[in-house]
Amino acid sequence: MREYYGLLPSLDPEDEVDPKTLLDDSAIARTAESSPSRRGLLIEPYPNMSAYLFGRWFWNGTATKSDADRMDLLENCILHPDFDPDDLRGLNWKKIDHDLAAPTPGGGLWGSSDGWKRANVTIKVPFGKSGPPQNYDVSGLAYRPLEEVIASVCGSELSAGFHYTPYQLLWQPPLGPDGDAPPLEKVYGELYASRAFLDADAELQSSPPEPGCSLPRAVVACMPWSDSTHLAEYGNASLWPIYMQFGNQSKYERGRPNSHACHHVAYIPKLPSDIDDLIHQHTDLEAIDKIVTHCRRELMHGVWRVLLSDSFVQACRHGIVVKCYDGVTRRLYPRFFTYSADYPEKVLLATIRDMGNCPCPRCLVPKDAISAVGTTRDIRLRSHNIRVDDVDRRYKVNRARTFIYDQRRGIGSKAVEDLLKARSLVPTVNVFSERLSPFLQNFHTLFVPDFLHEWELGVWKNIMTHLIRILHAEAASVVREFNGRFRRVPVFGRDTIRHMSSNMSEMKQMAARDYEDALQCFIPVVDRLLPPPHNEITLDLLFNTASMHALHKLRMHIDSTVTAIDTFFIIFTASLRRFKQVTCTAYHTTELPREVQARVRRQLRTASQAGSSRSGDGGGSRSSGGSRSGTSGSSNAVAQDSLIAEKTASRRKEFNMNTYKVHSLGDYRESIVSVGTTDSYTSQIGEIAHRIAKTRFSRTSKKNFTQQLTNIERREARLEHISHQLRTDDSQPPPGSDGPKVSTAPGDSALREELTEGEYVMLTERYFIGRSQKVYEHIPSFVRAHLADPAAKGFVGQLKTHLFRRVIRERTQNLEADNVSFSDEQLRSLLFEHDRMYRHQIMRVNYTTYDVRRGQDIIHVGTDHCHVMVCANEEPSNLDGNSSLGEVSDDQEPILYWYAKVLGIYHVNVIDITEHALQPRRMEFLHVRWFGRDPEWQSGWAVKRLERIGFVPQTDDDAFGFLDPADVIRGCHLIPAFAEGHTSCLLGASLLARSISDGHQDWERYYVNRFVDRDMFMRYLGGAVGHGSQLVAAVQKLCSLLPEDDDDSEFGITFDWHM
Repeated sequence: MREYYGLLPSLDPEDEVDPKTLLDDSAIARTAESSPSRRGLLIEPYPNMSAYLFGRWFWNGTATKSDADRMDLLENCILHPDFDPDDLRGLNWKKIDHDLAAPTPGGGLWGSSDGWKRANVTIKVPFGKSGPPQNYDVSGLAYRPLEEVIASVCGSELSAGFHYTPYQLLWQPPLGPDGDAPPLEKVYGELYASRAFLDADAELQSSPPEPGCSLPRAVVACMPWSDSTHLAEYGNASLWPIYMQFGNQSKYERGRPNSHACHHVAYIPKLPSDIDDLIHQHTDLEAIDKIVTHCRRELMHGVWRVLLSDSFVQACRHGIVVKCYDGVTRRLYPRFFTYSADYPEKVLLATIRDMGNCPCPRCLVPKDAISAVGTTRDIRLRSHNIRVDDVDRRYKVNRARTFIYDQRRGIGSKAVEDLLKARSLVPTVNVFSERLSPFLQNFHTLFVPDFLHEWELGVWKNIMTHLIRILHAEAASVVREFNGRFRRVPVFGRDTIRHMSSNMSEMKQMAARDYEDALQCFIPVVDRLLPPPHNEITLDLLFNTASMHALHKLRMHIDSTVTAIDTFFIIFTASLRRFKQVTCTAYHTTELPREVQARVRRQLRTASQAGSSRSGDGGGSRSSGGSRSGTSGSSNAVAQDSLIAEKTASRRKEFNMNTYKVHSLGDYRESIVSVGTTDSYTSQIGEIAHRIAKTRFSRTSKKNFTQQLTNIERREARLEHISHQLRTDDSQPPPGSDGPKVSTAPGDSALREELTEGEYVMLTERYFIGRSQKVYEHIPSFVRAHLADPAAKGFVGQLKTHLFRRVIRERTQNLEADNVSFSDEQLRSLLFEHDRMYRHQIMRVNYTTYDVRRGQDIIHVGTDHCHVMVCANEEPSNLDGNSSLGEVSDDQEPILYWYAKVLGIYHVNVIDITEHALQPRRMEFLHVRWFGRDPEWQSGWAVKRLERIGFVPQTDDDAFGFLDPADVIRGCHLIPAFAEGHTSCLLGASLLARSISDGHQDWERYYVNRFVDRDMFMRYLGGAVGHGSQLVAAVQKLCSLLPEDDDDSEFGITFDWHM
């Protein structure tokens, strides 16, 4: 439910949401005619539709054409009914492209004036005692005025889903065991439903309106992102873009690369290389680096000073009147909520020192205190030492600038350092403080945690790297076993878990998603590769790391899961410290081979540059004659060889916890509560947007490409706008007609008849199995062929019993029908048409995700995608020692799910002779081999272990069975317990239950991977809105054990979280 704090919105953007954003099926396809004169205006500057269709194909495609581009050319251009080749004769394409990229202020249907502009950024270069500071112009800034971008976006179709009226999203959890309704839970996800947005809107609505203006007022949530990127695989071409997203738009829409929600607003020029020569003329070599670093900061804030112009500040103060896309004219007030960037970019923007005494852009926790992260002392330090944009900070910065620019003292002089070093400040005026302080109380809050670089490419990468160092220190054979186990990890989903690297220990060319895959599968791989107690310590750390990673990456939180973040963070950091203090201390770890190679390359490059520098200073003039030159070359080669021999020895490497990335993990909880979940502002969105810039770069001449990139961006934006206008125009009824011509898609039954296996599935259905009856098994022949196969024992009788129970359950609505037995006479009343069962390879299972979206798993027989999970319909207290699923001890968590391997996907046409109609009825079923829980293994949140299961022995009557596909919750990811090895004792030779490559053996045990994705994680944690579940009892118990606010140990931990 939604709770609005002011007036209700005049329009709800989600009332018009396209079902295709949640579902794969569409119900209506519209066709209509539009007037030729209006269409001619829509497609300007193209003279006719043929030119527009061809131009759209050219600019929307890629520079290197593919089969998809060819089909697009055929279907949407050449074969289009409005295309005529004769219309293309004699066209001036260069003029059309020029006009397409040019802004048209206030005119035409395009009506956009937010074109690209050029500007120089002037920075003042200080030289200390060597001379007065000089102004230095950095040219090449390309930018779009932010106020114009906002007006253009909010007035166009790009803002179709914008929320201008904030609300608090609430959820009522299901009734508890005692029948009482739990309290309402706040839901955290979208920025427009966040605490920060609600506060900003409340402040705006409570302020005096503009004189004589009665328009509704709304906040526009600005979310910039910036980072430099290489544009080409080879060469040094790079781009430093600033992107702008708007938090009024759903994060699910903003996260789609083809949504055009990541707006390019500036391309930052780099500091020219000749500035080094200018500085070198006035100062010595030692001061150059500090001055260049200072100039780089000045450039960044100079660029933002251009963007945060007087016009934009005026818009923040008085608003921008815009007729929004929903037809409502509003006065819009821009406000900044987040700034996404990696750490080097953050320190530039926050005007602090890179890994200085206080490395965090949000607080003043000292670097040497970071190792106490997660403790009571750390929590107290964060809350009491928040960075604030106060008078004291501004005074110190301005005073330091007076020393540097007026008194000509050095940037690193004692006077400057005494002022700034303690708080890691720098002598640069922060532009966000200077320009936005009336509307932004504390600019430090903008710099939200960066999940991509801080988690997957940060903390986890460091943990994984050091674990591999430990494996190298243990034994070379352990590393080989480690790599071999990773190669055997099964895949899952379409691309959730992909095939692992053949040599994971080398960690070559791994992206963030590869590190995430490794984390989710690491526990079974590393199990028992180290001796006790290091194996247990490592498994604890990995379980806690995966839990913390999943919680921080959730796309929807409630109050309960936010509390779980606090609890699990304390547990995680405690296990991290124990790992460092016990396991890391026990091993002499050195650099990995790839780390040695990288270090040697860096040192050789540095030595080579130093040699070139000395040569440029006159070293070559002292050499006369060929013999002297040859001797010099020979000595250089010998020196290089000796350097390589000296440097290739592995150096000692210790695990380092005193990093900003470790410290930043403690700020995720507050960030989620304040501005929403991390997927809303992760820097991954910007990294994906880089792909668009790289694609555009391939269309340029590679010389002075920034201007060309801005033109291409405008062309693509305008073509997208034209395309939308044409679609909208086509949906309107022609003059004199009663309405749009609508061709309705075939109904559900008709559509399903046309579907073939694996082509399509409606996400509104629980599952889908193909309609084809081409592949079938003659049941009597099937039984005879597998007479000796344990998997086919009692096949027909068990199948009929299974189907008869389903029939009875449907007729009587008796949920206890699964426990009913039937006589042979009753079973004989159930007949199979033609004695056939029809075989399928694939079943698609649809499910509601924890964040109330729709997901789909593919169950594919004979592949890694053949395991399913169903709800356990048995209470733990009812299990006894003879049960095939094992007994549960008092400390064991309740059984939530049962697991099975799908051996076959079938349907039969059943005739029930007790019915008078005798009409065959299609019934689908799965032939499965059941897993049972390992009775000697404890798992769950308290003991920090994955659930371990194994195949039920063939001697048990429940080893094989049948499942109703509707009972399948979703597919599951089972990883072999490699340390347990194989066995042939559970099942004899079976062609139905195993593939030939298995060699009549099974893995002794499997781990159930609850961390394979966030939805699976939430099925075990609880507290998921989409699942309608509360936190499981074990997690509630952990959350109730939060430490009190006192110091009881070195780090302020008041009890033992290791348990």
